[in-house]
Amino acid sequence: MYLKLSKSEIRALRLLCAQDASVGEMAARLKAKPSFASRILAGLLAKDLVLAEKKGTTKIFRLSSASHAQKFRQLSDSRPNAEIEEWLSGGAIDLLVVANGGVEIDRLLEEASSSRATLYGLLRKMGAVGAAVVEKGTVRIPDSLVASFAEAYADNIQLLMQEDIRGINVSVRVRKHVILRTDAKSVPNAFAETGVSALAKRGLEAFLTSYRDFYFNLDGKRRELSTEECLVHAILLTSLRYNVDLTVLGLFFAKNARRLNLRLLKKLAKEYGVEGQLDGLRQKTEFYEKMRSFA
Repeated sequence: MYLKLSKSEIRALRLLCAQDASVGEMAARLKAKPSFASRILAGLLAKDLVLAEKKGTTKIFRLSSASHAQKFRQLSDSRPNAEIEEWLSGGAIDLLVVANGGVEIDRLLEEASSSRATLYGLLRKMGAVGAAVVEKGTVRIPDSLVASFAEAYADNIQLLMQEDIRGINVSVRVRKHVILRTDAKSVPNAFAETGVSALAKRGLEAFLTSYRDFYFNLDGKRRELSTEECLVHAILLTSLRYNVDLTVLGLFFAKNARRLNLRLLKKLAKEYGVEGQLDGLRQKTEFYEKMRSFA
């Protein structure tokens, strides 16, 4: 839901970039029924792209001051005569969030929510307007305004998905993947336990605090995580110096290396940018094994 904008939502946003509107006024501009305009505005409100203000008995909608709404304004202003809804609607934002910063086509196909055929269709549309390019198996976003809009959009959706959690300590996002450390008592059903919290239930010998680690995806779908993913998430938090001892993870790795899928672990470490830290764990494991041989 959050990572998609319909053509009508994009048209409504462009209209609000120029002028605030009531439901009736928006219906007239979209040449649609008030009930349809009301649904469109409600969808934009849920994504924090618009704000509503009561004036008398009438509700007036305007573009939000949130960064993704303002980045949309900049993008829209940069292409005043272009029908950006033709290539920015549907699964386009999902694609842009995954591809921002450059991504291999295989990873894009794996992480984006759309089918292969839909993704290739979107890439053709974006390629025709210079919003995305495919070079040597890698997808890039050459337009800085498109890239900054995608980044701001993802950041704000992350905040929306976290807003009802009380006591958040820290979270970090890698494309659509978010790792959250919190002392909150409850989290949404779409959040899966990960990191040190999950590893503690899988043999990690560590003293657990009141904090717990969770994973969620911006597409809002709950996923069951492998031990390899939980370990990489723990390494990621450790690499950011968030109260986890890398040595403890090294001992866990040493004790469980034979039952871990090392190829998958290496792949995930690359995707999350913690290859160096994983190599450090492996070196500690080798040292640990050598020391055991002398015992």
